[in-house]
Amino acid sequence: MPLKSYLFTTLAIFALIFSACKKKGPIEPKPEEEGLKVTLENVAEGQYTASPGSSYTFQVKINSVMPAQGVNIKVDAITDPGGIVFPQNPVAPSKDSVINVTLVGLEALRTVKVTITITSAGNGNNTITKTFWITNKSDE
Repeated sequence: MPLKSYLFTTLAIFALIFSACKKKGPIEPKPEEEGLKVTLENVAEGQYTASPGSSYTFQVKINSVMPAQGVNIKVDAITDPGGIVFPQNPVAPSKDSVINVTLVGLEALRTVKVTITITSAGNGNNTITKTFWITNKSDE
């Protein structure tokens, strides 16, 4: 009769083990963030734009789904040719699909290469860069 008691104990242990190891639901992967798609309004991307004065405002338009944490925008302005850096005001992080950016300190009759880097605030690998040139056409 000892075999019956061992058999019952063994079956009870297996039942506990298998019930504790129940298969949990599938692990849902973190949704991938859509790659940024951006256009610049009021400037000619990759080409030359004329500014009527020492400052110029244009828009960064996010055409893709806005990342949950928004985007960061970095503006670099360097004379072309010459490589003199024109410091620009920082652009606040935003969740808006249209973001105004104002270039400042544009010298008269000088061409500046402007590079805009747009990066997802939640995913540093989701980034896009746009470039254009701008010339202050005023006599000031």
